[in-house]
Amino acid sequence: MAYSEHGDPGASLQVVLLHGLFDHKGTWSALAPRLAEAGYRVIAPDLVGFGRSSKPGFRSWPASRRYGAEAHVGFLRAFVESLGLDEVVLAGNSFGGGVFLRSLCTPWPGGPRVRGLVLESASGYPQARPPFVRLLSGLPGWLLPNRRVLGIGLATGLARVIVRSTLRRVFHDPSRIPEELVDQAIDILREPNTLYAYRAAARNLVPGDIARFTRAYRKIDVPTLVLWGAEDRIVPSRFATLFEAELPDATLHVFDECGHAPHLEYPAETARLIRDWMERRVTGEPSPAPCEGDRT
Repeated sequence: MAYSEHGDPGASLQVVLLHGLFDHKGTWSALAPRLAEAGYRVIAPDLVGFGRSSKPGFRSWPASRRYGAEAHVGFLRAFVESLGLDEVVLAGNSFGGGVFLRSLCTPWPGGPRVRGLVLESASGYPQARPPFVRLLSGLPGWLLPNRRVLGIGLATGLARVIVRSTLRRVFHDPSRIPEELVDQAIDILREPNTLYAYRAAARNLVPGDIARFTRAYRKIDVPTLVLWGAEDRIVPSRFATLFEAELPDATLHVFDECGHAPHLEYPAETARLIRDWMERRVTGEPSPAPCEGDRT
């Protein structure tokens, strides 16, 4: 698993940032340094199959398990343990939040002490697949992993159009889409097996046992910050109030005029909210540096 790191490697508290479906660690590039300023070690991995991490075929696995949430829980736990992380705050966007929830709902022998949980537009309840996920898991998605088809898409600019169209659904204000985010997505598409992994993840996005896990949310006894965009078109904002009601120690903040990724549309405000919440509910200590800016 590839990852980026910010802050003090010897910090007593580590923050692990986990991206969503079809995304990568670069999504945190505006948020991670702002959290590191507070004295935390901030680590952002690429899930297996995404970003710069390995993208194996898992041909010996049942198709229903390839790149599903359960597999990601196993990879993520091994990653955390390999880095020797012991006191962690887990912060996940969308699918990444769902992976963290699933991990906390099952025993983790020898795992770190989880001090807090941040759920940003997290997938955690049954819902219809967004249109672009249905497209990828259907017949068009079967064609895309073909290198010739992908090459035509990249050469003609069609891939860039699709990437920008997908990001427009993520953002409430399309003018806030960083061009480097588009460039990074295109570069990752050029890597072997990327679209194969995307298709497998899309087909296995909603675990068959998700109802069992939603019943376990009331047992997650760590302070939790729930962040959501009021204009989220990927994961309905009504789920934010469900998390607030079902998680025992939840604090909710909803961003006005914001889509599926507050950390991208309002990175400074998102960092300030996380840092203030960690000071109040996790560490009990004031941040050593202010978080500059607001809605920038």
